[in-house]
Amino acid sequence: MAIGASYFGNRILRHVEADMDDLASRGFTAVLHTMSENDLNYYPLQMGRLVAAAHDVGLEVQIGPWGVGHAFGGEAESLFTATHPELGQVFDNDRRVGAACLNRNAFRELVKRWADTAVETGADRIFWDEPHWAHPERFGLDEDRWACRCGACRARFREEHGGDMPRELTGEVVAFRERCLVEFVRELVAHVSSRGGRSTVCLLPLVEGSLGLRDWAGVATADGLDTIATDPYWKVFGQPASAFVARFARKVRDLADAHHLTPQIWIQGFGLGPEDRDDIHAAVRAARAEGVDDIWTWGYEACGHMDYLATRDPEAVWDALTAALTGEERDG
Repeated sequence: MAIGASYFGNRILRHVEADMDDLASRGFTAVLHTMSENDLNYYPLQMGRLVAAAHDVGLEVQIGPWGVGHAFGGEAESLFTATHPELGQVFDNDRRVGAACLNRNAFRELVKRWADTAVETGADRIFWDEPHWAHPERFGLDEDRWACRCGACRARFREEHGGDMPRELTGEVVAFRERCLVEFVRELVAHVSSRGGRSTVCLLPLVEGSLGLRDWAGVATADGLDTIATDPYWKVFGQPASAFVARFARKVRDLADAHHLTPQIWIQGFGLGPEDRDDIHAAVRAARAEGVDDIWTWGYEACGHMDYLATRDPEAVWDALTAALTGEERDG
């Protein structure tokens, strides 16, 4: 059983050490360190020291590709997309954006280089965080827009289907996009396994729409996969906390049972306020009731240090998260 929190925004070792000690003293058993492209380029050795600091106080460590290529979750910018705009995804209205295409070999090589560095940090699990096609709303587009129709994607579609890729999100296009996403994830999991590492894949809690993945089995059956996760952040998706978390906790548990994996659930810890205390407790109860005991929250101190993920009264929210995850909620 792991009780974890994400941690980001600090690379000064003595401060990280103090925060890792704080996490452990609160009853947490694990931490997720984010590793962005900036970290990959400028802090690769320091990331190993941060992992060691967590291990020194008994914390398990996951490490995730924070915003890498803007193809994974995370509020981090991408040097790759800035320096290789021609490799960006193209929406159905022909707009190219700063999100790397999953079908571009150069991007896959970058992510594998990231994975090599992540494994070298000594982290216990590599956390593939929300791999996805470009979010239209992130680029100021209507939510019904979809990607990718770049040259590489259209060429691959033509090779596999014998005709041009439609501009409409037809059944064939949906299946193609899902197949490419699953292949991308499976390739990364296999790469980590070949380096002696273990992978967690955290999928968006969506099974429909342009960002949803209808069938998660293709990911769950990836060779070398250790953990299947999702992050049903109820306020983000405008859903009732208990039912939403229970639905997706059940989904990852069923997949984990079928494929001998560990199921993992993430509890929303940002964009909340003290009035959300009951929902926090209900969400944790729901995950545990479905048999998931690898439970994490995003993130440390309720993300109170980050404006974009603003939490009202982060100290109160963090106390509620800590109590739900490590205190009475664990005992019922």
